[in-house]
Amino acid sequence: MISSKVRFPVIFVGIFTAAILVALYVATIGRMERADAAESIKLYCDAFVRQDEAAQKQLMSYGAPTDSFNMKAAFSNALQTSGAMLSSEEASEIADAYMESLRNATVETMVSEQGNGVATVEVTVTRFNMIAAREKASSLLRQRMKLDGTPEELRKTAVEATAEAYRELEPVGTVTFYVPVRYNEETRIWDPADPVQFGFDLSKQTMGVE
Repeated sequence: MISSKVRFPVIFVGIFTAAILVALYVATIGRMERADAAESIKLYCDAFVRQDEAAQKQLMSYGAPTDSFNMKAAFSNALQTSGAMLSSEEASEIADAYMESLRNATVETMVSEQGNGVATVEVTVTRFNMIAAREKASSLLRQRMKLDGTPEELRKTAVEATAEAYRELEPVGTVTFYVPVRYNEETRIWDPADPVQFGFDLSKQTMGVE
């Protein structure tokens, strides 16, 4: 039998531990439970568009399903869909350069519609001047092209010139589009209803591809 002298410290420690757990819940999961859909999608955008490490770690701490959200892959798909005849390696090289430019993007979100566990979020993101980038790439290619170069060398020079141009993209205002989202009961945050499509749409909008 536990004496009264021992029982008091045990009870006190139990209460103290419970108080800490409640505080942690309020500071993390509880806080995200009260966050609206726009805040959650802004977190996704900061994490994967602007590649903010703090936002990425925060999503991971909530157990958010981030594996299917790949902006680089989405950009590569959008680039090839727009008519570029590129191998997967070439598209990846240009995508790496594009992702560097995305770090300078601005993202704003607001809830457009919201129902029971589902919502639509309005996303406004920087649109980059892809026409100017293509013109710059063409100019660089003309400067570096060797008249006696092989087709392989010419193609390699073209990819390198395009990557250099995409690494220094210039913003030309913003563009707004809408994202269907749903509330995730397990993570207590709002997720894009289709993460792959969300990444694809973000890439298209920043590139100005309709």
